Amino acid sequence: MTAPGWGRPEAAIGAIAAVFIVALTPGLPIWASYLVLWAPLLAAVVLATYRYRPAEYAGCSIRFHITWMDVLVGAFVGLLLRSVIMIVELLGVGYVTSSASMFDVDHNLLWIATAIIAPVLLAPLVEELFFRGLVLPAIGKNWKGIAGSAIIFSGLHMVTGFHPLTAVSTLIVGVTFGILAVRTGRLGASITAHIVYNGSLIAMSELGGMAALSA
Repeated sequence: MTAPGWGRPEAAIGAIAAVFIVALTPGLPIWASYLVLWAPLLAAVVLATYRYRPAEYAGCSIRFHITWMDVLVGAFVGLLLRSVIMIVELLGVGYVTSSASMFDVDHNLLWIATAIIAPVLLAPLVEELFFRGLVLPAIGKNWKGIAGSAIIFSGLHMVTGFHPLTAVSTLIVGVTFGILAVRTGRLGASITAHIVYNGSLIAMSELGGMAALSA
């Protein structure tokens, strides 16, 4: 049997540390803000991984594994989720917040790192490892774990500035990714969905900028 409550101290410490570090380091460059947020989350995952023997938590963990079906399902869910959030934005504020163009910025190496590599590739990996790989199973691979990890996921996204629309959208995203993780028992689908969800935002911004230039 699995050890009861495995990973809960690490999950709690990681989340609390991330909130305090971000709150105490305002005004950082984007790349630095990513690092200070990710550091305690990754540390919590690593600590929990090495603290417990595999035989003790294999039954309650969600595996870091990906299949082709995870890629297909995750891509579909990511695009569907982006469409749903666009509708939520239209109903909530009357416009699509993701339509703001990033096309007129300097597309240098720093932009590639902070606007593509970090949010599209690294953020989904780090956040899924922590929220769906550690927090969710630490609470339980059930609706309590799905809801609890989604609330914490949404809460950490509110640290940099609260907005009701962002709170709702990140909660919907967190619940959806949690369902994927629990139903598959793997992180592959939620990571893929997260990548597609974040990547579609960048793609929409770029396409919006090109359309504005050609108008």
